[in-house]
This record gives sequence, C-alpha cells and structure tokens, in this order.
Amino acid sequence: MILKKALRLSRRMCRPGTSRLFSSLVVADVDLDRGTATAQPPLTPADTAPEGVHALVWLHGVPIGEMTVPGPPADVLVGLPDLARAATATAAAGHLARHGRPVGPREGRDDRSPCLAETSWRARVDGSLVTVAVCTRGRPEDLERCLQALADLTVDVAEVLVVDNAPTDDLTREVVARHPRARYVREPRRGLSWARNRALLEARTPLIAFTDDDVLVHPRWAEALLMAFDAHPGATVVTGLVAPAELSTRAQVVFEACGGFGRGYDHRWLQAASTSPRDAAAAVHRIGSVGTGANMAFRRDRLVSMGGFDPALGSGTVTRGGEDHEALCRLLAHGDLIVYEPAAVVRHRHRRTMAELREQRVGDGIGSAGVLVGAGATLGRAHHRWWTLVAARWLLVNTAWTLTGSLLRPAARPMSLTVATARGWATALTRHSYRRAVTQARLQAQAHPDEPLLAPAR
Repeated sequence: MILKKALRLSRRMCRPGTSRLFSSLVVADVDLDRGTATAQPPLTPADTAPEGVHALVWLHGVPIGEMTVPGPPADVLVGLPDLARAATATAAAGHLARHGRPVGPREGRDDRSPCLAETSWRARVDGSLVTVAVCTRGRPEDLERCLQALADLTVDVAEVLVVDNAPTDDLTREVVARHPRARYVREPRRGLSWARNRALLEARTPLIAFTDDDVLVHPRWAEALLMAFDAHPGATVVTGLVAPAELSTRAQVVFEACGGFGRGYDHRWLQAASTSPRDAAAAVHRIGSVGTGANMAFRRDRLVSMGGFDPALGSGTVTRGGEDHEALCRLLAHGDLIVYEPAAVVRHRHRRTMAELREQRVGDGIGSAGVLVGAGATLGRAHHRWWTLVAARWLLVNTAWTLTGSLLRPAARPMSLTVATARGWATALTRHSYRRAVTQARLQAQAHPDEPLLAPAR
C-alpha cells in the first residue's frame, strides 16, 4: 500500500481553533512526484470567496490521502506540495519509529493490489473488456461534463452507453450525438434500476462499469478498474474512490465533512466467511466500507445471472435509493468477492444547498430501510431475519453516533441531517415503502410489455 497505513491526512474542514466549518474551499490535486498543486475548476460559482484548499494527495499515480489548508487559495497552492511532502515524511518517520523499518512506496502493499506506476500491469490492460454505463434523466449539462471526462480516459473502452431513463425531451439524445464514442439508449420504465438493468442487457463485454451523470472520472479510472480485476480474478465487483468535484457551498463542505462518499485510501476487499445467513449478514453490515454506485464495476454475466438490480429500489421509485448497495449485499450473500481500489478515482458534484442535502438524507434513510428490511426478504426468511438485525444495530449505533456529533459539533454535523435520516427510516417502515415500490415496478413492467427484462417482474 503506498504509505497508506503510515499516512493519515485528515478532513480538517473546520476553521483552526473552532468547530465552525469553512463556507467554501478550492478543490485541488497535489502530485508529490512532480511537486505540483493544481486547482480543479469549480463546476458552479462559489457562494462565497473560498477560505482555503482541500487537496487530494497523489504519489506514483495513486491517491494516498487528503488535507485541508486554510488561507487565500492562491497562496496556499504555492506551498501545498512542500506541506504535503512534509506531512508524508513525518508520517513515514513515525512509522519507522514504531515498526523499526523504513517505509518505501511499496511498503505494506498487498501483492494483489494494482499499482499504476508499474508498466508490467499496464501491459495487461485491455479496454475492450469493459463497457462504461452512464444512467441519466433530465440533466444534460451534467451529462455533457461527464462525457467530456470519459473522452479523456487513458484506455479505449469498448463503448460508453448513455441510458436515458423515462425522458421527457430530446436534450439527452442531443448531448450524446455530440460525442461519437457514446451510444444513446432509451429506457422508458422510470427508475434507476431499470436504467442500470438496460445497460446490462445492452452491453456485450465481460465487464461493465457504472458511473453517474454528476461525476467526472479521472483519466486512469477505467485503467485502475481493469487492473484490479486482473489482480483479483475471483472478484465480482470492483469499486473505487469518490472524491468531491467542488466544495463551493456550505452544503457541499458539510456533506464532505460528514464523510461524503469517500471510503479512504487503503486497498481492501470484502467477502462473507460463508454463505450462511449469519456470516452473510456480518459482511452486509460492513457494506458501507466498499463504495457506492457512482463508481462500481461488475463482471456482467454474474450480475445478470443474479437478476441485476432490484427495480423496486433506486432514484425514481418510492424507495429513492439503495439499488447499488442491495446488489452488493445480494452478491455478498452468495459468497462473491468485492474489492475496493482507491486508485480508481472519480469526482462527484455534491448537492449544493442544505435543502437538497436534507432531502438526500431522507432518501438515504428510505433506501437503507428498503434494502435491509424490504429487499432482504427476497433471500428467504433466515437471511431476512439477520438482515433486520443488521438494520436495527446500524440504526441504533449510527443514530447515537450522529446525534452525539450533532450535539458536540452542530456546525460540522447539523442536527437537521440526523433528523432527516431518521425521518427516512421512519417513513420507509411506517409506509411500507418497499412494498409500494414493488407494486410500482410491476406496473412499470406491465405498461411496457415489449421492453426486455432481466428477471420476471414480481
């Protein structure tokens, strides 16, 4: 692992000496090999003047940590490479003092973990093995930026599929027409899972990588995913790091300070000890550590054989989310291996307003309940019982943790977000959101009988 266990650059997004968050930050990349700091252009104008820089730190082509530095961004960027290098050296010295051996770029690296600096790995990368799928609905400006980023990939992927979910106009088709490497597919049944499943049916490659329309992929994103599959022949899924594309508003800073979509800089994998309901539930409890739907790739045939994504989950349904984690949980329950590879980097545009962020938290609660309490029942009574216990444990622990954080640091963890998540869970459980979503999915299938199905509608 390239200093990943020695280096811990934290998300210090509060003003020094206070618990008040920054209002706006410049997002940047620090390359320790080149000694450069490069600011990422914001996707939308900042609400206030940036008060510092939030940097993703890279070494040998791999992200190894992050840091937030206050001050005028132009001044901070000048000294940021030296500051990051000093922080890395300090962490390495501490590791040497504790363990009595030097730290090099390859120290502690799992021998199955791909390294972008190794040309021997790159020689084995074949972009024709993977299809990239972008599922979208009514966001042509985001999609334009997403496709521009995909055009800069370092490997030539087989195809970029853009699945337009229940469109109300031709704007998405017009955007795709400007990108010759992309193919437009219309999916009339509303719901993100319908769109993802349509991509699975349309793709013809052994691997399929999903990203979102509000995401900008790093040029080596597909390359890192392919190397991870090559390094882990038994893996069904590879997920990657989701970093912020901008931190231009308070809501975006709050979301990132609360954890965001990032899952750290350590290469890891997750697999149930056995396919017993108890062991599978233990693995499901840790599903949050291996990534999110904005950055995940599958062995296509395996996911198809499992029925794809659950049409009763995801954006555009009553449950409002959870389709990505449900698919991962179902694969875990059947003994599959999931790998998290932080070298596969994308940047996500977080919600810009607190109102949007609160709604996202409500959706997170409804979706999580839909996965564990609702969709868990599809695996049988024993799995459902254990998954319900996981849900109860997660809800109690997470609520206690976030509530404590909201009381101690209300600026960093607003109470309104804790309440919004709890409200989502309450809504899902009292209004039987998953059952209603199953009915919604059935009606969608009946309304479009000529459209292909991965599995019979329930």
